[in-house]
Amino acid sequence: VTLDGLNIILGFGPKVYQTPFALKLDDFVMETYPGSNSPSAYESHIQIIDEGKQTPYKIFMNHVLNHKGYRFFQASFDPDRQGTVLSVNHDFWGTLITYIGYTLLFLGLFVTLFWRGTHFWKLNRSLGEIAAKKVTILLLLLSFLGFNAQNTDNHQHDAAAPNTTATQTPAQPAAHLEISKEHADKFGYLLVQGFDGRIEPMNSQALDVLRKMAKKEKWGDLNANQWFLSINLNPMAWMNDPIIKIGSSGGEELLKKAKANEDGYTSMMNLFVSDGQGMPRFILEDDFNIAFRKKPAEQSKYDLEVIAINERVQIFYGILSGQYFRIIPIQNDPNHTWNSWLDQEQKADAQAQNVIAPYFLSVIDASKNNNWTKADAELAKVQQYQKTWGKTVIPDESKINIEVLLNTLNLNFYLLIFYTLIGGLLIVLGFIELFKPNKILHKIIKIIIYIGVVGYVLHFLGLIARWYISGHAPWSNGYEAIVFISWVGISAGLMLYRNSNALIPAAGFMVAVIMMGFAHGTSQLDPQITPLVPVLKSYWLIVHVAIIVSSYGFFALSMIIAVICLLFYIIADKKSYEEHNRVSLKELTIVSEMSLTIGLFALVVGVFLGGVWANESWGRYWSWDPKETWAFISTIIYAFVLHMRLVPGLRGRWAFHVAAMFAFCSMVMTYFGVNYYLSGLHSYAAGDPVPVPAWVYISASFMILLSVGSYIKYKVLNKK
Repeated sequence: VTLDGLNIILGFGPKVYQTPFALKLDDFVMETYPGSNSPSAYESHIQIIDEGKQTPYKIFMNHVLNHKGYRFFQASFDPDRQGTVLSVNHDFWGTLITYIGYTLLFLGLFVTLFWRGTHFWKLNRSLGEIAAKKVTILLLLLSFLGFNAQNTDNHQHDAAAPNTTATQTPAQPAAHLEISKEHADKFGYLLVQGFDGRIEPMNSQALDVLRKMAKKEKWGDLNANQWFLSINLNPMAWMNDPIIKIGSSGGEELLKKAKANEDGYTSMMNLFVSDGQGMPRFILEDDFNIAFRKKPAEQSKYDLEVIAINERVQIFYGILSGQYFRIIPIQNDPNHTWNSWLDQEQKADAQAQNVIAPYFLSVIDASKNNNWTKADAELAKVQQYQKTWGKTVIPDESKINIEVLLNTLNLNFYLLIFYTLIGGLLIVLGFIELFKPNKILHKIIKIIIYIGVVGYVLHFLGLIARWYISGHAPWSNGYEAIVFISWVGISAGLMLYRNSNALIPAAGFMVAVIMMGFAHGTSQLDPQITPLVPVLKSYWLIVHVAIIVSSYGFFALSMIIAVICLLFYIIADKKSYEEHNRVSLKELTIVSEMSLTIGLFALVVGVFLGGVWANESWGRYWSWDPKETWAFISTIIYAFVLHMRLVPGLRGRWAFHVAAMFAFCSMVMTYFGVNYYLSGLHSYAAGDPVPVPAWVYISASFMILLSVGSYIKYKVLNKK
């Protein structure tokens, strides 16, 4: 623009700064997981050109270049993987002052928990005072009640574990090659390369495929290893077997169209018909195309089930093409790719076939003559081949053994059943103890808690084992985080259990029941161990994520306690309410408030540490990512709940418990809503709107009805 003879340049966008030095890219290196295109790590090899000198340096995720106050971060890379994208900031004093502020904040939160005279300290002291009162009250009640143990000894301590769909068998299991269980167990230790490049035991691959295709962990009398070896030996023989699960959510129309049996299973042959040219055609092809074109929010249950059936059919195709049987390392391959009898381009791999064929033939012979000696020997040869040509990527033998052991035990599923029994018994007996204290009953409750602790310890060992197997902290995906939250919830209940109130540890165990029930009751959460994306390969995963996820456990404990207290208001009469309001209910309220305080402090620390991690990884603290935004919203909500005691009209226990119950909805949105319904750095979804699950409406309705019912009864109980 020319104005009065002056040339003026106007611009909009980032301001251009000139650095007192230059950077030159020598090379961009991308590492992928073995046999896949998934990035494992990437780094920029650069030269710092400053004052005539060149200094080499490597920039990669969580490893920044800090030169003369400028910080360069590995942000991304070009689509052709030949160029790099770096982000930069120049804010030494701002960063220093910010970190000092964070440190003071963390110190203040820590002091609040332990400094004499703080509100948290007063709550802790109140628990001790209640303990002394409860001893006196208990002695008085016992003298009046006369040890009425006969009313409470008939509880069902040996309740039977509920049946599980994981081990149900089809009505008519197929007759195929008889695979020796002993040999199948050895086959389960054979290594295989998954789609994501992870080298894992065949047992893990077999379970994963069977779960996805048939929603089971065994098929008839065959365990996962036997079934997987049989179907890979002769997949065509399984074409007529009803092994494809047809969910009932699609309705009777879909079940009939797929020709499903009474158990809800159909075969591959039932799903295909011959077209006019004699070629097989998927009978649900038109339905699938219609469903796939719809937006997720518009897809009906029928559409969703059609899409799921198509995925199971594709898995069967994957078995036909050997995609799930990549057991042969390619010799001297720089990307450490493993093949089955076909390579990545679906062409015959002669070398792999030379190794696999003798083993397959020996298994076929053994299934006829029941002599598995040669099959065992050929399997050992395949394993030796793997050790020779895949030694740089195969995991330690101890990791393989532990992973197979965890698969065999199915620890988390049986812990769910165990916690359901423990938590249910403690809630029932805890309420009985409130109304009719009994010395024998108290001892029974103690024994049940000790038994529960055994499961709690096994739960912890399972987390450690998963950490050892995967090589990273066991809270990096949805399933792992849920299992960890469950453990933290029990930890919170046991940690705050001081005054013999069985409802406190019961609430902790019920946190695990709800969380692990969700993990094992929905197809959204896959228990499969997966590799980490590059940005998560950092010690910050252990610190930031662990603290954030731990807060969920404490919030969940307060939510369960709130439900217990509100239910008590509904079922209690005037006499029992007056008897327990000043002791047991007060204790539960104090524990809930302490749990909320610890949870809020953990959430705040985790959020701010996340800002530090983001600044160290990308050069920015906050980007208003959905997870960040909802974590901030949750912080504000829980801060309000804890400060309701200072607001006239909101100081009652009923208001506190209702607020603690509904506040947990923000955590549900922060975790599940963001992870699966919104798009962002922390999400597992694509950001398209999807139907709201039925359990959300059911839970919301329950909380509203509980709040209204307890409010009406609360007013009656407090009426003078």
